[in-house]
This record gives sequence, structure tokens and C-alpha cells, in this order.
Amino acid sequence: MNTSEEWTDDMNISISSDKTIKELTSFLMLELESNCNHDEIIIKIITNYGTSENDAELALDRVQGGIIRALTGNPSNEPEQEKDPLAWYSFNSVWPTLPRKHLFSKNKKASGKWQHWYNVTRSNS
Repeated sequence: MNTSEEWTDDMNISISSDKTIKELTSFLMLELESNCNHDEIIIKIITNYGTSENDAELALDRVQGGIIRALTGNPSNEPEQEKDPLAWYSFNSVWPTLPRKHLFSKNKKASGKWQHWYNVTRSNS
């Protein structure tokens, strides 16, 4: 099996030309914050952003991944913008809202609405 033909670390998706990845990320974060139903979110992504179903699923996964990576509190978990832009945008939306772990630390602590979202999501699964 040649993995270079089957797998890639590029998490970019195709969306309508009149939309941006940043807009999609913001939209998905609002939907997640509102605890919207997974299937309804996927339909909204397909309808409003012109994606395939696979790209809609990937978009939702990557936005959630960026949020969770930020909640680790470790700045080295920041995704690469070029390879994983949805995760990068969501990480960088959550990161500034987290308090520092210690006064002079670069690390942060998980807290706030996204920590609450994570706890609720985890308890529902």
C-alpha cells in the first residue's frame, strides 16, 4: 500500500467562491456553541457553503479539532494554517480566551465556554 497516494496531511476543503474558510469556521463555532444537531450542521454546511458531504464532515471535525487543541493549553499544538486552516482558525479563536497557566507561562488553562462545550460534548458521547 502506497500511503502517499491514499493519505495526505492537507486538510483543506472546497467551498463556494463567495465564502471564506474563516467565515465557515466562525459559522461552525456558533453552531457548536449552540449545541446544534450534527446532521443539521452538516446539511447547513452543504447548503450554505457548497461543500460535498465528505468536506462538510471534515470541516466540522477540523473545527472541533482546533478547539480541543487549544484547550490543551500548549501553544505548540497550534495547527499549521496552510495544511489545516479550519483547525488553525478555531484554535486561534479559542486561544486568546484562555487564561495563562501561571503569570509568566506561555501555556494556558482550559476554561470558559469552550471548556464547558467540551465537557458537555464528552458527557453526551
